[in-house]
Amino acid sequence: METEKSGPGSTALSPKAGKQIVLKQVTREEWAAVPRTIPNFWVAAGTWIPMGINLFLIHDQLSALALVADGLWGLVSLSMIAFAIALIFGSGRQAPWLGLGITGIIYYFQPHHSTIQTFMVVALGYYGLLSILVAASDARFKSLLRSWRREATGSLTLASAERRCFGVTKYLSPVAWNLALGALAYPAVRLAWEYFSTETSSLSDLDAGFRFDLLAAMALLAVCCLLSILRWIGSRSVGIFALEIPVDAQIGPTPLRVLGQAILIEQETWICGCRDSEKNESKKPFVDPRFIFASDFCQVHGIEAVNKLSHSEFLQIAQQPWVYGRNLTGKILYGTRQRMNIVGLTGWGSRPVAVRSPWLYGGGEQASDYYAPLAAREPLNRSKRVLKVIDPADNTLAAESLQENTREEIDRISLRSVGIDAEAVRVQGARPFLA
Repeated sequence: METEKSGPGSTALSPKAGKQIVLKQVTREEWAAVPRTIPNFWVAAGTWIPMGINLFLIHDQLSALALVADGLWGLVSLSMIAFAIALIFGSGRQAPWLGLGITGIIYYFQPHHSTIQTFMVVALGYYGLLSILVAASDARFKSLLRSWRREATGSLTLASAERRCFGVTKYLSPVAWNLALGALAYPAVRLAWEYFSTETSSLSDLDAGFRFDLLAAMALLAVCCLLSILRWIGSRSVGIFALEIPVDAQIGPTPLRVLGQAILIEQETWICGCRDSEKNESKKPFVDPRFIFASDFCQVHGIEAVNKLSHSEFLQIAQQPWVYGRNLTGKILYGTRQRMNIVGLTGWGSRPVAVRSPWLYGGGEQASDYYAPLAAREPLNRSKRVLKVIDPADNTLAAESLQENTREEIDRISLRSVGIDAEAVRVQGARPFLA
């Protein structure tokens, strides 16, 4: 990816093959002033807790359905569990609409003028109101993004590989897709095995439980496709463009993550021993193929190597996340004025990606490749939101508290000279702490 900038003292770069998109520089004040919305937690709770009440009211009908599925455990199956998990955790801002649809189906199959049908009318009104409130809040954010796009004065070229991040299937969590495909594969394979390994004459003779599983899995896959398509259409109503934003986990609509216990492959040297770490022998792809695990025993990036550095040498690498290993926290950003370019922020629930550029329109220091935005979700309290630290295998890392440290302290180094309002505390036999 390359950026283009015109004006006094600047030269345009010849773009690589790709698509030209506009870029808007967002000030810290603008980013902090993005209107709050209903947090995802309350959207989910406000949708699925009442849905539990709805299902409880029709428990007699569910019991009758369980008989068709060869008993309760035929109903509460792998596919049904996957269906419930994917809906609860994958529906996001569209949860109220799903609640409205499910309630409508329940209403349709109830006897006319029955107590349950009356209750479902109330539930339909509730879900309709919740859907409107969430949609209005989301529309306000989309309106702000459209205005930013109109105000954009910069541009950059988005490479083909980066454009693939915004395909129609990318608007739903990979976990939801895996649940849907896994839930579909299991009963399909079991039914195929039963059909070809027994003297079954028709599909109706196959195991009723697995047939029910297959229907549930197909319904889940259909819902996933519908959600992904609707989100893709919603993103196109805003358009794909770039934003240059401040790197601060406590403001703005997008949380941030940083890779800890990781080393950028480009930072390896000929005497680096990080690649020899057993963790790098995993066959599972890392969350970012540009990184590998940093070894605590490496001659360049290991614990002993870091602790032997002089103060001036340490300050030269103090901004690098790998220095602190699993002791890395959001304090590494305190006081810094780092910025990053992101592409693909098109509303709540969207999944923007970070892109590098030779310079920043707003000046300042560009955040390293270790940092990236997460999906745009409103937390319960933005000021309490923290920088998420993960390792290359996508495991969340929890830093040890300095107060709990029992190792001998080597020294304390103020990091203010490199723009960080914190100090590094080096200890024997462990990575430095940030205090």
